[in-house]
Amino acid sequence: MASLLGAGTSTHAAPPVRASAADSSERSGATIEKVRVEGLKRIEEPAVLAKVSSQPGQRVEVEKVRKDIQSIFAMGFFEDISVSARDVDASRVELVITVRERPVISELIFEGNEKISTDDLREVVKLKSWSILDVNRVKDDVSAIQKHYEDKGYYLARVSYRLEPVKDKSDEVRLVFQIQDFDKVEIKKITFLNNKRYSDRQLKTVLQETQEGGSFSLGGSGSFREGAFKQDLQRLTYWYLEHGYVKFRYETPIITVSDDKKWVFISIYVDEGEQYQMGTQDFSGDLLFPKEELHQEISLLSGETFSISKRNQDIQRLTEKYQDLGYAFTNVVPRMAIQDDTRTVDIDYSFEKGELVYFGKITVVGNSKTHDKVIRRELRIQEGELYSGSRLRVSRELVERLGFFAPGEVLFNTSSPADSPNVLDLEIQIKERSTGTITLGAGYGTVQRFFFTTQVSEINVAGKGQSLSLSANYSADRITRSVNLGFTDPYAFDTRWSAGFDIFAINFPIPNRYLTRKLGFDVRVGHPVGDYTNLFVTYKNEGLRITQVRDVNTDTSLDTGILSSVVFSIIRDRRNNRFETTAGNFQSASIETAGVLGLAGDKTFIKVGLNNRYYKRLIGDLVFRNNLEFGQLSEAGGRGVPPAERYFLGGPNNLKGYEFFSVGPTRITAAGNIEPQGGLVQMLALFELEYPIIREAGLKSVLFYDAGNAFNEFPGTGSTPFTIRTDAGFGIRWFSPIGPLRFEWGFPINRRPGESSTVFQFFIGPPF
Repeated sequence: MASLLGAGTSTHAAPPVRASAADSSERSGATIEKVRVEGLKRIEEPAVLAKVSSQPGQRVEVEKVRKDIQSIFAMGFFEDISVSARDVDASRVELVITVRERPVISELIFEGNEKISTDDLREVVKLKSWSILDVNRVKDDVSAIQKHYEDKGYYLARVSYRLEPVKDKSDEVRLVFQIQDFDKVEIKKITFLNNKRYSDRQLKTVLQETQEGGSFSLGGSGSFREGAFKQDLQRLTYWYLEHGYVKFRYETPIITVSDDKKWVFISIYVDEGEQYQMGTQDFSGDLLFPKEELHQEISLLSGETFSISKRNQDIQRLTEKYQDLGYAFTNVVPRMAIQDDTRTVDIDYSFEKGELVYFGKITVVGNSKTHDKVIRRELRIQEGELYSGSRLRVSRELVERLGFFAPGEVLFNTSSPADSPNVLDLEIQIKERSTGTITLGAGYGTVQRFFFTTQVSEINVAGKGQSLSLSANYSADRITRSVNLGFTDPYAFDTRWSAGFDIFAINFPIPNRYLTRKLGFDVRVGHPVGDYTNLFVTYKNEGLRITQVRDVNTDTSLDTGILSSVVFSIIRDRRNNRFETTAGNFQSASIETAGVLGLAGDKTFIKVGLNNRYYKRLIGDLVFRNNLEFGQLSEAGGRGVPPAERYFLGGPNNLKGYEFFSVGPTRITAAGNIEPQGGLVQMLALFELEYPIIREAGLKSVLFYDAGNAFNEFPGTGSTPFTIRTDAGFGIRWFSPIGPLRFEWGFPINRRPGESSTVFQFFIGPPF
C-alpha cells in the first residue's frame, strides 16, 4: 500500500494537504477499482463518499484527490484526513480515505455565572450537547456570552473556556465556559471636553442608552454597555451633522473604572467646528427631468442650516422619482463641497439611472395563518409592471399597518433571476405574532371607582384579516357597566368595501344629574378614496332611558326615546402605529343627522365634528403629540337638542386637570349641587410630550397641556364670551397585557372656587 496524499489537520483551518514524495507519481494514473473510508464511528460512509469526486473507473489524479480532502474537511466532522492507494493489481488501486473524527461535546457546563442564570446562557450559545466540537464555533459562543453580559450591564465580565476529556471515552469532551461576571458597572459621570456650542446637559440627552446612574436610575439605564455606547457616539455625530456642524469630530473616549470596580467615568473630547449653511445645489449625470423639476423635490433650501436628515430625505425623494419610471437601480450620489470661506455646503446630485426594470414574481413566505390574499390586497404593485419605488414603499407600509406581524419583521426582499437582470422578483418575508387576546383585569377609575373588565378579541379571524371583539365592564357600585360586541371586515366579500357592526348596552352616570341606560347597535360600511383615506357611512339605532334623576326639576323628556341617525365621515390616517403612535398624522370630518332624511326616531339634531392629530419624534424617543377637536350640535325639526348628545368636557380623554364633565355650561340645583348642562359647541387642543422610562416593559412618562371649553353657542357671538379653560400635568402610561393603562395627575390653571387643585385620572385605553 502506498501513501498517496496525507494531511495533518487542525480544527482551525483547512488541512495543509501534501503529496507522498515517494509514491504519488508512481500511483498517479492508475485506475481506481474502489473507494472506501476507514476510521468512521458516528458519520455514515455514504455521507463522506458524496463529497468525493474521484470515482471507480477513473484514473488517479493527485490534484483531484487533494480537492477531495478539502471537500471532506469542509464537512466539519474531522480533524485528520489522509488518502492512500492499495494495489489490486498492476494497473488498478483501491483508494482508502482514513479519517479521525472530531470528538463530540457530551456536556456543556457553565462555571462562575452568579449574575445570569445557566438557563439564560444556554439560550445564548449555539452549541448544544452532542454537537461535534468546532473550536471556531466555541469561540463564537464565548463572544456571544461576553456580549450578552455587556448588554446586561456587566461590562467587566470575562469569559473563557476549557475542554475536559471524558474518562474512558476518547471521542467525547466536556465544554466548560468559565465566567467571571463581577457586579454591574454604573456610569458615575459623563464629561464632555471642548464643547462650546452645547452644554454637557444638552449633549447628555443625545446619548439615549448611555446615562449617568445612581440611586434613582430605572431599567438599568445607568449601566455601561460598550455596544450601546458606540451607538450613542454615532447618534452624537449625527446630531451635530443635523445642526450644521459638518466638521464635527470626537477623539477616542477615555473610560476609567473606579478601584472598587463599581463605577465608570467617561470623558469625551469633541471638536465641534463651525456651523455651516446650505449653499448651491445642482444636478448632473443621467438627467431625465428638467433641473427646475428636480429642485422642487429638494426640502433643504439654500441659506438654511445644513441638516443631514433633510439631505438624506432629498436623496430618497430624488431616487424614488427615477424609480417610479422603472429605473430600480438608480443611484443618486451627493457630491458635497465644503466652502470654508463662506461656511456653506454645496451639493451636486449625480444620477446613475441604470436599466429599466420590471417586477417579476411576487411571493409571500412566513404566513402560516394569514391568507396570502390578505397581504396581497394591500400591495400597490403588480407582477409584470414597471418598477416603482414609491408604490413599493407604500405597499410595505400598508402591510406593516395591518398589525398582524411582529414589529420590524415585514421584509420586502428583491432579487434578479440569473437569466433576467432587468426583472426583480419580490419576496415578502413576514413573522406572524399572536393577534388574539383574552384579558381579565380590575382597577380603580375616577368615575366608576372599583371596576372589573374582560375582553376577548381577535384582529385576524381565521387569517382573513377580519376583527371580532367582545368586551364587558362592571363596577363594584353596580351602576357603571357595559357590554359590546363588534365585528369588522375591511374587505367585505373580497371587495374594497369595508363593513362592520356593533351591538352594545351601556349604563353610565352623569355626575350630579342622572344615570343613562343605552341599548342599541350600529352598522357601517366604508370605501377607500385613497391609500390612506376612507369614506364611511354608519347607521346607528339606540334606545335611551333615564333613571336616578338627582333633581326633580331636571327635564329628561328630550333624552328619553329612540335615536335613529346616520353618520357620514371621511378619515385620513397616516399614523405609523394606531396604538403607540410616534409619527404621522390623522384627520377626520363627520356629520351625524338624526330624525331627518326620512329617518324615524324620537330625537332630531345635526352634529358636526372635525379632528386633527399630529405626531412627531423630536429627539431620540421623545415624541410630541397634538390633538385638535371641534364639534357643533344643532337643533333640527324643532324638537330641541337632546341633553345627552351635548358636549361634556373634563376627564381623562380631554381636560385632564378637571373632574369628569365639570367643564362647560352648568347650573346650580335646588339641592345646591352643580349639575353639568353640556354645550352645543366644543373646542379642544391637547399637547403632550411622551418619553419611554423602561422601553422593554412598555412604561412611558408624559407631560401634557390641555386647553378647551364647551359653549352654549359659538363663542364670540351673542352673550357667550370666548373663554378657554387650561390645565397641565404629568402621568405614567403602561402598555400592559390588558391594554394601555394611564395614570395621570392634572393641575387646573386659574382654577375657580370649588374646583380641586389636583385631579388624578385613571383610565384603560390608548391616548389620542
